[in-house]
Amino acid sequence: MLRRYSSRRASLHKEFLQQRLTGATRYDRIAGYFQSSLLELANEEFTAIPRVRIVCNTDVNPDDLRTVRMATGRRREELEGELLRVVWNNGHFSHLVDVHGAPAQERFSSLYRLLTSSGKEGRLFEIRVVPDAEFGFVHGKGGVIEGPTGTTSFIGSANDSANAWAKNYELVWEDDQSESVAWIQEEFDALWAKGFPLSEFIVKQLGRLGSRTVIEHVDGWRENPKPEPVLAEVPTATELFGFWDHQKYFINLAFNEHLKYKGDSQRGARFLLADGVGLGKTLQLGAVAKLIGTLDPLPILIMAPKTLLPQWQDELWLKLAIPSARWETGGWVTEREEYHPALPGKAANCPRKIGIVSTSVVTSAPLSERNAALTEQLLGKRFSCVIWDEAHRVRRANLSKNNVYDLPEKKLLYKFAEQLAGRTQTMLLATATPVQLHPMELWDLLSILSVGNPQVLGEPYGRWRKADGPEIFDIIAGRLAVGQLYDKWQYWRDPLPAHLDVKTGVFDWVRADLDLKPTDDQATPADLDRIDDARKIELEFLELADINPFTQRVIKRSRDRLEAEGKLVKIEMVPFGDGQPILASHSMEQAFELAEEFARTLNQRVKSAGFIKTLLQRRVGSSLLAGLKTTKKMLEGRDLDEDAESEDEGESIYPLTEPEKEILRRLEQHLLKHLEREPDPKFERVVDVLNSNFESQTWLERGVLIFSQYYDSAHALADYLTKHIDESIGLYANSSASKLFEGGKVHSIKRELLTEKVTQGRLRLLIGTDAASTGLNLQRLGGLINLDLPWNPTLLEQRKGRVQRGTIAKRIPFYNMRYDKGAEQQLFTVLSSRIQEITSIFGTIPDFIVDLWVDDMLDNKRWDENTLLTVISDQRQNPFVVKETTESLEADWDGTTEVLNSNDAYQELLNPWS
Repeated sequence: MLRRYSSRRASLHKEFLQQRLTGATRYDRIAGYFQSSLLELANEEFTAIPRVRIVCNTDVNPDDLRTVRMATGRRREELEGELLRVVWNNGHFSHLVDVHGAPAQERFSSLYRLLTSSGKEGRLFEIRVVPDAEFGFVHGKGGVIEGPTGTTSFIGSANDSANAWAKNYELVWEDDQSESVAWIQEEFDALWAKGFPLSEFIVKQLGRLGSRTVIEHVDGWRENPKPEPVLAEVPTATELFGFWDHQKYFINLAFNEHLKYKGDSQRGARFLLADGVGLGKTLQLGAVAKLIGTLDPLPILIMAPKTLLPQWQDELWLKLAIPSARWETGGWVTEREEYHPALPGKAANCPRKIGIVSTSVVTSAPLSERNAALTEQLLGKRFSCVIWDEAHRVRRANLSKNNVYDLPEKKLLYKFAEQLAGRTQTMLLATATPVQLHPMELWDLLSILSVGNPQVLGEPYGRWRKADGPEIFDIIAGRLAVGQLYDKWQYWRDPLPAHLDVKTGVFDWVRADLDLKPTDDQATPADLDRIDDARKIELEFLELADINPFTQRVIKRSRDRLEAEGKLVKIEMVPFGDGQPILASHSMEQAFELAEEFARTLNQRVKSAGFIKTLLQRRVGSSLLAGLKTTKKMLEGRDLDEDAESEDEGESIYPLTEPEKEILRRLEQHLLKHLEREPDPKFERVVDVLNSNFESQTWLERGVLIFSQYYDSAHALADYLTKHIDESIGLYANSSASKLFEGGKVHSIKRELLTEKVTQGRLRLLIGTDAASTGLNLQRLGGLINLDLPWNPTLLEQRKGRVQRGTIAKRIPFYNMRYDKGAEQQLFTVLSSRIQEITSIFGTIPDFIVDLWVDDMLDNKRWDENTLLTVISDQRQNPFVVKETTESLEADWDGTTEVLNSNDAYQELLNPWS
């Protein structure tokens, strides 16, 4: 019989739902959208029904769904879990609790109890989530109810909230005819079969939110400081996959070490983070900075190369909700792009607790009165934490075979870092390539960390301080074995290893035997006799190569190892373009030659770094328009913009000589003539790639992220593509420079809106500059194009690392664009033949190889394969591999029920430097 119900006429809850669910034995329900329905699914009538099954709808990336469906066994379970984590985080449920308060918590708590009690006492309560890629957006709602009077079915607009059944205007049609019941049941079964059961993570989150409590004031958290309450609900934790376990491990490790020395103003956590590219070093270091900044009143300083300052600030703000200020030419710029000029005599008047300063300020201090004043004032302050990114640039001058074991000839960065180490409690260095020319570089970094902190390398005359020969390096590399326990003890006793991983747990017992505190780091030779015999046996089986200051203080993980152990989802990057360089026309070849001639001519006069002298070559290789604009700027004597990459602020190429200007004028004419005749060949190739196929879809249908080093190139490409493809295009750049090219018009747009358009599938083509694209992901995009090839291929790996964040598993095609002529092609030819060998030795392409190539190119010395073999010969013969760190994590971040009031934490980090 067909019955019609309207809430205008009577209460749907009393007249229909309550009556049908009372005494019901089975309820199959097609609910609405998961993210909006979940709060409403804990209907009190459900508790009395033996069998309840509810299916909800959500949107997921079709490629991700395809990957999950193709997997089997344990791999399928892992991928389902990651997929559902993305679904959960896209719902922003912690925000719902903030908005709806106690009623929302009660519903989540009730839902948690229903789910966790399912299967007990003959009761079943299940929820499944069906992706919209299966049937489209599931808007229709209905259900089948089996009870004492038979089975009935219904369809209608109402969801399972009290408001829907009691207060809203809703319509419901009920039909208990067997044909109708079978029809609704068939629809439910089809959706149910394609749905994913709620994962353990989602169930745990429901329980967490149901019992979530807020620590209202920072002082309350400081009484028992832990990472989870501060980080559990920052944007990274509630977006996509959250913090990976290897990231949590380092954050815990560094913060706990900081806490260990809380009563000592000179000591703190001292580590070198040497993770491979793309594993989130900035995120980990930033999280530690947030914890320490929330805990301690002293300021925090971050040192990084100039080009990385915007990336650092963006990642801190967008991923961790950390306000900060970066130093920019005489003042400080906040996360909201507010400029605070430096006060006379008070350059270090940072308006935020966390300040970010370029390392070029230090290198240019001898030539810049302003920068000299800032460095002096920085060294006059005390910090709770100093973070130094790209720390491999902090090196001694003497690294050749003949003098590497002499006392260090300290360059400016080395001296400054060493002085800074004595002005801070915690110091964290970061680089993916800590060893490039010699393992002495790694010892130097540990030596800097050890200033005022004997737990790193021991006392001044300890064995690990003796770096005047190869002995300690041979021990660490396993080339020199130390077999006897007495001999090993002479190394282990100073510094005494800390219990930082599973291997070093025995040293807690050693400290207990010797009545030493966790902060005591030295023992005597005679102390070996006081150690329990059982402990000695355990020590006998440990090797110095496995436990030493280098394994204790250097934290290194590789993506390959983490993927192999299932700690990261494996992403396959499929290369294109390497065998298809773009053919350069005769005029373009001449342009490349002129750019190279200009660099060589400039090299004879200017002593600045190769980066600034070869900038024109890089720009021309990126796009003809970028090359043309840079040529005009140089002819006019104008400052080069933020893309210039120079770390030598005090150096200048101006005024140019007349021969140099003549080369630029000839180059300008070549570029103008080419652009008048035909478009940029790279831009034409981009259109070809976008329309080509990869795995049954065009690149454009998959969605594409295009990277360039330079804003001029990115903007010119966007402008070109609007005339050649019918597609909206986003230009993702710093602050106000972001644009939306749509409908023949160009609009300024916030980057957050571009990201939202991509996430919602409304924007399939995004062009981003390297400096601005921190945190971008391919959650809805399926391909990567590199418009230009950075001369240091490490940046290419960073680009890959960024696009790998937003997907659970897929094959991502990427296309590298380059010409068959010019410096870009020369470098590619030199490196490509030996790239696997280089990366197997160094882990990535180290800076020094590219720097040496640039120097020789400027001196008109050509490299071939044999040149490269000579450059890496020492490391090929005596490889030094930094051992990987094994993670162990006991803290359950996902299940934490206590969170710190985010506004109170934010206010704490707004405090300026005094």
